[in-house]
Amino acid sequence: MLMERLILVAMWLFGFVGLFLFIPRKDRHKGFLAFLMFQAVIWLCDMPAFKYDLLRAPVRELPKATDLPLTIDYFFYPVLFAIYYVHRRSKGNLSSRITYFFVWVSVISLFDIVIERYTDLLEYEFLKWYGMWMYIVFLFYVSQVCCNWFFKDKALFHAERWETNEN
Repeated sequence: MLMERLILVAMWLFGFVGLFLFIPRKDRHKGFLAFLMFQAVIWLCDMPAFKYDLLRAPVRELPKATDLPLTIDYFFYPVLFAIYYVHRRSKGNLSSRITYFFVWVSVISLFDIVIERYTDLLEYEFLKWYGMWMYIVFLFYVSQVCCNWFFKDKALFHAERWETNEN
């Protein structure tokens, strides 16, 4: 039980430290929107996952079953996505961007699988490790698409607008 509490405290501490150390001041608005976007996407995806018993948080005393989903789903993973989104390379070759994306997703999936396997904080009923990896890929991709749509490059947007006005 002590290990579970320490893991939860460490996630909260690393999350707050990550927010302030790894997201530059000039990109805080972008990081905050990425944080909120990931929260929304994961909330929409977790509803059916918990309803159909793909994910399960066991009910017990302290730490309660809600502590880990609240920590991971609504704070720690959104912070990691915000850090990823702020530091991702929007320009460059496609293979380096894809590699960067899959390294982030794989490390987060590995972290999640280790928590599920070696602690009593989380149980996957029917979801295997590769299912969790695909789930996190989906969450990151959808959140990135939504954030990219919101933070459309203004110069590109104005160029598109001028092209449509000339026609």
